[in-house]
Amino acid sequence: VTGILLPIWKILPQQNSRVFRLQTSDGQKILGRVVNAHDIQTVREQLGLRNQLLSPEELVKLVLNERYTQQLPGGVTLRRSFIAGEPRIELVNAISLAERLVAVGCFTEIINWQKRVFIPVSDKAPAILAAVIEILG
Repeated sequence: VTGILLPIWKILPQQNSRVFRLQTSDGQKILGRVVNAHDIQTVREQLGLRNQLLSPEELVKLVLNERYTQQLPGGVTLRRSFIAGEPRIELVNAISLAERLVAVGCFTEIINWQKRVFIPVSDKAPAILAAVIEILG
């Protein structure tokens, strides 16, 4: 979070209130605070940004790198799961839409007698996630 922080200081999580001052390579100075991935949605809601999702690119990056979970429309949860030691992007509670999701690039796998839906971890993940969000409405 950068810019004028004082008006929203109380909204930001208090566990890491360190202020950073940075200067870009072109000389622009930036003042800001780091917001952990698991706090992003809470901060967005407190700023009145409900029902707005991060971009598919941001979501894929956060899910894979920060263990971020996101509630998507229709009660589907986007999360990182580890299957056979490999990180995967899972769509929890999406099995009723499995055929439509597979048609846009997702895949299913039966694990412990339960069918689960995943987005491939590749450079196509953001585009597939965007199509999933469109299907979910």
